[in-house]
Amino acid sequence: MLLAFTSFSYISHAQSSANDFYMLGKNRELLKDYKKAIKDYDKAIALEPKFEDAYYAKALAENLLKKYDDAITDLTILIGINPESSKAYYSRALIKNAIKDYNGSLEDYTKCIEINPTYSSAYNNRAEVKLSLKQTESACDDLEKAGSMGYPYPFGYIEKKCLQAHKSS
Repeated sequence: MLLAFTSFSYISHAQSSANDFYMLGKNRELLKDYKKAIKDYDKAIALEPKFEDAYYAKALAENLLKKYDDAITDLTILIGINPESSKAYYSRALIKNAIKDYNGSLEDYTKCIEINPTYSSAYNNRAEVKLSLKQTESACDDLEKAGSMGYPYPFGYIEKKCLQAHKSS
């Protein structure tokens, strides 16, 4: 905690570059002051409009404050800057799933996997969305794919999920 205060004090006097504001925002996050962190990320973005890490950190802070639309907007901007950012698609999919935009979530997980085919968490989460959408067979394929990549499922999890899904459909 002392490090956060020390860094905070130093950076608050050296607020001149986009990276300074970004680091100040990260320190404010450590202190769980997400509103001020977002303001710092905004300042970083104003100085460097294509600052990917600032958009990403800002979106995560907005998500923690349950400002889902703002988080989705910032992740969408990030995707515009870097269309190959699998973590931006993944994070946007998580948020869309949380607000029950299952089709949007499914699209983003699919794009994430297209960019990074070894992202086992994306396969797992896409499977959960597919189960919500009653796409059982495809969901089970994703669960098996995630498992084959080493996703840490408890013993029998895939079989149990797929068996339950088949019974309810």
